[in-house]
Amino acid sequence: MKKLVFSAIVAATLMAACSKDDELSKKCDSCTSDLGNKFEICDNGNGTYDVSENGDPVETITKGELEGFTPKQVVELACEYDSELEF
Repeated sequence: MKKLVFSAIVAATLMAACSKDDELSKKCDSCTSDLGNKFEICDNGNGTYDVSENGDPVETITKGELEGFTPKQVVELACEYDSELEF
């Protein structure tokens, strides 16, 4: 009986240890321009970032392509630039 209980505990532990609950959540920064366009950049956790505009994927860039800016600064600049295009 002890072997059966021990086996059940080991099996339960292994199943819990292998769960997919440990997935990384993306850290995203976003802003909305005065024109109502939403810009977002999400850190993939592997040195790349997904960039989107109004919910549509634009491209994936690398950390080097940020050219020293933080992701938050990148989206803020996008919103600022978009707002300046208003006529």
